[in-house]
Amino acid sequence: MLLEQRQEEIVQLLMKEKSVKTSTLCGMFSASRETIRRDLEALEGQGMLKRIHGGAMRMDSSPDSAPAYTSFDQRKTEHSQSKEKVALEAADHIAEGQVIALDCGTTSHELARVIKNRFRKLTVVTNSLIIANELADAEGISLISTGGIYNPEEKAYFSDMATLILSHINIDILFLTTCGISANRGITYQRMEDLVVQNKFMEASDETIVIADSSKLGENSLVRMCGIEQVSMIITDASASAEQVAAFEEAGIHVVISRK
Repeated sequence: MLLEQRQEEIVQLLMKEKSVKTSTLCGMFSASRETIRRDLEALEGQGMLKRIHGGAMRMDSSPDSAPAYTSFDQRKTEHSQSKEKVALEAADHIAEGQVIALDCGTTSHELARVIKNRFRKLTVVTNSLIIANELADAEGISLISTGGIYNPEEKAYFSDMATLILSHINIDILFLTTCGISANRGITYQRMEDLVVQNKFMEASDETIVIADSSKLGENSLVRMCGIEQVSMIITDASASAEQVAAFEEAGIHVVISRK
């Protein structure tokens, strides 16, 4: 079993049970105590559990804890005007003839709508069924769908199967959406499942630009993907506060405010 899959299953188990013993995990995964210890240390470092003597327990709910999971359909109605403005700004950072990657976020879907009517020579790589359907009949846009195991809640494809094609593609820009991004914790998501494809997208791309409405800035979700030093730019909306922007600028990350 792959490390990422094993750790995801540990997290899923702790969502159902308050605690789990190391010996139980060793038996479940046919893994050594040292392997499980490293898994628990890594997951604790991501704020996903708390290690205790003989095992681990899930993090208690608190005002600072990550929000509950919300599906694509729920998220697409949230901050919709801000997402549209972010998408309009992001399109200005694309040149004809480039290869771009769009993940399965709702702001990526807004960007797909914008580029559909603006560009006449573009290649788009995506794991989103919604975006693939949006661009399927777009003139001049070459569409590459990753395939994989379909998740109806996200209307997108995940798993290692969804990443196989990415090792054969050179991408100019990845437009990365996120559930939260902060200067100290980096880029975070609601579920570990999201990370498999996102990481491979990033590895295949020359540049990663985060597109996020201002409600995501300074927020931390459940699962950490990477530090903010992995991205070249953040594009957000005009509702971003001076304090939100300053935290990233001080960390060396350029923030572009949409004035659309």
